[in-house]
Parts: sequence; structure tokens; C-alpha cells
Amino acid sequence: MKGKFIALLSLVLILAMVLGACSSGSTPQSPTPPANTPAGTPAGTPEPSEEPVKLPGFKIGLMVYTNSGGWFDRIYDGVKALADATGSTLVLASGATPDEAIAAVENLCASGVDGILDLATGGVSHRLLQICEEYGVLFAAANNNLLQEEGYETFRKNEYYVGSVYADDKQISYDIVSDMIKNGAKKIAMFGLPPGISAAFDNRFAGAYKAIEDAGMSVLTEARSFVMPEAAQNLLTQYPDVDAIFSAVDASNYLYQPLISGGYGGKIQISCFDDGGDVNVGFENGIVSHCVEGVNAQAQLGYILLYNALTGNKLLMSDGLAPDILIPYVILHSANEFKDYVDRSKGGIYSFDELKEFIVLLNKDASLNKFIELAQSFGK
Repeated sequence: MKGKFIALLSLVLILAMVLGACSSGSTPQSPTPPANTPAGTPAGTPEPSEEPVKLPGFKIGLMVYTNSGGWFDRIYDGVKALADATGSTLVLASGATPDEAIAAVENLCASGVDGILDLATGGVSHRLLQICEEYGVLFAAANNNLLQEEGYETFRKNEYYVGSVYADDKQISYDIVSDMIKNGAKKIAMFGLPPGISAAFDNRFAGAYKAIEDAGMSVLTEARSFVMPEAAQNLLTQYPDVDAIFSAVDASNYLYQPLISGGYGGKIQISCFDDGGDVNVGFENGIVSHCVEGVNAQAQLGYILLYNALTGNKLLMSDGLAPDILIPYVILHSANEFKDYVDRSKGGIYSFDELKEFIVLLNKDASLNKFIELAQSFGK
């Protein structure tokens, strides 16, 4: 009996195992994909990912007319933000005159910079390019219209020239003086440095004179000197009835306080380029009527041209030559407008996120045409 019972029990167990196997023979269920696995991706397959591009850093010379004041600070902050984002370092230089510009570029090249972003060409870009070529240093420019400089058609073909970003100084000055005349100016004086210091200054005076000529008027006087405090004092002493001063330079260092002390507030119009930081004082005291800004934007776009070239990815025109990009200036008419511009400029008028799409190492489809469109939209 015991043997029969065991045999029967074994038969039952075998039958249960067979039935269990049959019941599990239905269509098998696919395992649930892990969370966030894209449709069609086999379970357990890691998501595709691109390694972040490590941008190479360079030693870059930054040359400006001056290395102090609010105008310079805005330029430096914007370029420094891009240098930091691309792992690069800046070496500063100043070149207020053509001779100083040549000496500064020679010193920068001798110090071992890889490239130079020059905002003070001094009208001698052909010579600066020669120096850069001798040292194997790339050269980009801003804040000057190199198209009007001597030798442009030759140096624009130089392999070390990577392009420029500039504004129309002649047109903006024409617009300022025309606006002064429209607002009632009758006795307009010119103030600034002597001719030949830079194409930018010369173009500013050319535009101002053209506006006066087109209005059928004549200039009250010229106060153009390397000793500008003395020129300002002589102007106000000899022509106390002046009602507008077109200043092609930073008027805050030379004109604001004498005009405020002399009771000119609300009675005069003054333009201001390259300000030293006291523009709000001028606006609030009824002295400044037109403040020109935008060079900090030019500098940042010039940096992108230079950085691409340093990585072997020049942005070139259809003719294979480096671009010279026109960008509008911005005219500010009040303390509030000036404050808003300064606030917007902190850390750069453009962020790195806005400009990185134009760095070829980060975007192989970087478009020069779109870059030019960005420049042309400035201030709009």
C-alpha cells in the first residue's frame, strides 16, 4: 500500500508540473521599459549623449583708447565674460594716438598673445597688421571704420585679418547735430581732439559739419586740442552764448562741471561719446542731450570673430575674405535711458548663451549671415 501511495503521489506531482508548464505557454509579456526610456530603445540601453565640447583657451590682447571710465568698463565686462566662457585670458593695452597704438600692438605681440581685439586702430591698421603678421598674431577690430583707412583693400586680404565690427560715426553725428538744430540750436561749437587721431573722430566731425551745412548754418567755433580742459575753458570764456556743443569725445571730464557752475543747465545741448561715467550728472543737470553708446556690443561681436579664427574656423564672406560688419549706435536722451543701458550691459550686452551659436566649435552650422543680422538688430 505504501508503495502504491507513493507511486500515485508521484504521478499527481508530475501531472501538476505538466499542467503548470502548459498554462505558462501563453504569449509571454514584454518587460516594462525603465522610466524615461525612449520608445523603440531596447531596455537597458543607455540614452545616446554627446560629450560637451571643451573650448580651447587663448591669450588675447584687448586694446582700447583708454583703460578707465564707465565706457571702458562696459567694454571690458562684456569681453571678459566671453573670455571666461571660452577659457581665455585678456591682456590690456591702450593706444590713444597712432604712435601709441603701434607701440601697444608691438608690445602685445612681443608678450605672446595669440590674437588682438583692437578698439583703437588710430587710422594705422595697415601698420598694425604688418606687426601682427611678423609675430603670427591674428587681428580683429571694433569701434573704427577700417573701410576708410589707408591700405584697406590690401590688408583686408591679409590672412591674419579676421574682420571688424563698426558703427557709422558720420551718420550718427549728422543725426545728433540735425536733432540739436531741430530742437532750437543756433550757435553750435565743435569740441574734441585735433584731426588725424583716428578715422572715428574724423568721421564724427565730418557728419556734424555736414548737418550744419545742410541746415544753411555755420559753426560758431572749433575747440579741438590735445589739452581739452583748457580748450573747454577758452570756449566758454570766449563764447558764453553758445547753445549747443557737439563733442566727439567724452564731454564729462571737461565740460560738465564748468557748464553746471556757469548756470547753463537747461539752456544748452551737448553730445557725449566714450563717457567716463558721469553722464547721469549731465542729464540730471540739463546739460547732456545726446549720449552715444554701443561700442561694448561691437567689442563682443569682434571677440566672436577673433575666437573663431583662433580655433581655425574663420567666418568668411562669399568672396572668401573676412567680414566688416556694420552695427547701429544707440542714442540715449535721458538719465533713465542711460541707467537702463548701463544695467543691461552688466556682464555684457550679449550673454554667452546668445552668442555661442556663432562659435563654430559649438555649432558646425554657425551662420555669418545670422551673425550679421544679430548685429544689425542691435538697439531695436
